[in-house]
Amino acid sequence: MGRRSESRFETKAKRPVPENSTSYRSHSLVPVLLAFCACFVDVVCIIGLFHTFTAFISGTLVVLCVEVFHQSENALLKVFVLATFLVFTLFWYVVVTRLIRRKKVAIGHLFALEACIVAAFMLVAGLGDPSASGPLAPITMVAVGLSTIAMTLQNVIMLTILNHHVPTTMMTGNSLKLVLGLADYFAHPESRSGSRDIVIHQTLVISAFAVGGLLASFLFGSFGFWVLAIPVTVLLLLAVLPSVLEDFDNDEGADEDGSGGIPAATG
Repeated sequence: MGRRSESRFETKAKRPVPENSTSYRSHSLVPVLLAFCACFVDVVCIIGLFHTFTAFISGTLVVLCVEVFHQSENALLKVFVLATFLVFTLFWYVVVTRLIRRKKVAIGHLFALEACIVAAFMLVAGLGDPSASGPLAPITMVAVGLSTIAMTLQNVIMLTILNHHVPTTMMTGNSLKLVLGLADYFAHPESRSGSRDIVIHQTLVISAFAVGGLLASFLFGSFGFWVLAIPVTVLLLLAVLPSVLEDFDNDEGADEDGSGGIPAATG
């Protein structure tokens, strides 16, 4: 059979990537920090915005299916999230891929933009108290919209520029790869080094995801939406410290004594 034509998403890895994103693409700490931020934001939205998921969009779809028949007053908010997700995923994808083709994108700037949007979400929700306003109040819609816009940007960054990293807004594929990595570790002794790297990396990403969610849940009762200052800070660190990431990579490479590092994963 002839070679099938490549899909749009298969060709994304072949697009030219700006040199200033090299450290982010190769650094295993980046998806760990982004997973922390994603679950942190989602837990804040679940607690404070009527059980709304804005990073793990499948969660919003599941909740919508429940609320349509059992809590219909909240269902329209979930429809709004899904619509915002679709529109801004398309918007960010067009913008980012166009910038990549023109070699005018700096990934640090994208992280800074995401941090600004999350900060805007924090200010709107912190000052407006959407929990007391109702699911369809303007302040609630604006807060949910800003959170969804920020998370769609993160998803598009991972899809286009950091597509060699593991997912950061959902852990289903990562959990599967962790289990398969453990199985390979015991079933194929000759390749244990690679399997060990996969297991360690997936464990770090999943753990960071869980820690972000637990921390958000613990702090929200005391500080409300202002706890979003934590993921904002993490995103700003990712935006302004590429040189630190490069130094960390060099140290990590020396410790591994020239090993190949963590295999790419895009599932």
